[in-house]
Amino acid sequence: MTRKKYFSLLFFISVSFMFFKIYQHNLLIKLNYEKQRLEIKKEQLKQKKNSLLVEFFKLKDFKRIKNIAQQDFGFQDLKLSQIKTFTCDV
Repeated sequence: MTRKKYFSLLFFISVSFMFFKIYQHNLLIKLNYEKQRLEIKKEQLKQKKNSLLVEFFKLKDFKRIKNIAQQDFGFQDLKLSQIKTFTCDV
């Protein structure tokens, strides 16, 4: 009887260990998928950041701003005769 209990206990421990290892493996796979998903998200955010920086520097370009002001809003360059200076005596 004790021998039968010993084998059944050994069998139970072995099966439990196998299920534990399978559970560990499943957790590892889940973490790898999560890591992969976060890496893809990071890459997408990096691309979005780069495109926003490109757009920002295009908007800051002085020549482009000058062209838009002249063509769309009718601004013109100042001529030297249009500049007036004021002096203030203190």
